[in-house]
Amino acid sequence: MRRRFHLGVLAGLAIMVTGPLSGAALARAPKPPAEPPASTPVLDVAAFQTQAARYVGRPVRIEGCYITSANSGGADCAAFRIADLPGQVDWNGTVPLDGPTMEDASLRRAQQICGDTGQQPQCRAEVSGVVYDPFGDMGVQGQRNFELRNARIHWLAEPAPEGHPSSAARHVAR
Repeated sequence: MRRRFHLGVLAGLAIMVTGPLSGAALARAPKPPAEPPASTPVLDVAAFQTQAARYVGRPVRIEGCYITSANSGGADCAAFRIADLPGQVDWNGTVPLDGPTMEDASLRRAQQICGDTGQQPQCRAEVSGVVYDPFGDMGVQGQRNFELRNARIHWLAEPAPEGHPSSAARHVAR
């Protein structure tokens, strides 16, 4: 209570010295410059593979990929060549997603429906996360293998409804 009294007295003295500020004076008071919103770079898999080094430690968004090879260790955000045929994997590139740091819901869904290496329509997604260089952290010089940590998968395809033939096959496969 004593502290509040002192603060009130100090505020009153400040108003007496400077005079009361009118609404117009307050409106003209300079405002600190607004920070521009930090835009997250949006890359495709090929651009990530060539530009990841400049984004280490920063968030990025990868678009136009399919989640593949999902397991407890993580998953891949893979791009496929146009010439891919069913049963023949011809990746254009992949971005590894670190499982231990991945959003739980993203990892669970990926493990449920995207465990193989194929281009499955239900696994079409965009991924956001922070670019990480594990070899750089270990002091390894030369070739880098960048990955995304703290990844979140933004699913672009709706899951197959229960009772749909592909969902029944998934339940049997588990």
